[in-house]
Amino acid sequence: MQDFIAQFGDFAPIVFLILASILPIFLFPPGIFSAIGGYLFGFTHGFILSIISAMIYTSAMFFIARYFASDYVEKYLAKKLTKKQYDTIFDISENKLTMFLIIYRLIPVLPNSVICYSYGLTRISFKKYFIGNIIGLIPGKMIWLHFGTTLNNIGSMEFLYGIIIVLAFGFISSKVAKRFNKE
Repeated sequence: MQDFIAQFGDFAPIVFLILASILPIFLFPPGIFSAIGGYLFGFTHGFILSIISAMIYTSAMFFIARYFASDYVEKYLAKKLTKKQYDTIFDISENKLTMFLIIYRLIPVLPNSVICYSYGLTRISFKKYFIGNIIGLIPGKMIWLHFGTTLNNIGSMEFLYGIIIVLAFGFISSKVAKRFNKE
């Protein structure tokens, strides 16, 4: 994917932004784009592009669920969520929904697409959803971006640190997800 994007030269950031904004809507894992953004554009530019694309695709998924595909999304979520997870998302106040959104983003208990499409079906306002997304997405984006910046130095200590951070993030997230799903 990075070779495909890099071939566009000066237009690579635009191609990256388009792909990273559209493909996650169709359930493509967005973390890959953060790593690619770090690799191709460096941490700062990759961060800017990754956050912009994340705000685009998460907003699009929210609006698709809320206004266009609510029946389909409800069936999809019925397969993906436990009753407890479903109740946690759909039977609480808007402020608690915002807090849970930040937590879901900081520690990915659920897949990104499930979170975005689920929240489109809740009573949360778009403003609170948008703010919760920004706050919650930044740390994970930074981890993947850092990892992406190290991909041109495979074997270096910086690359090793990047791998350790990604693995630790994944390990902690999986432990929290298992505990969350048991409760």
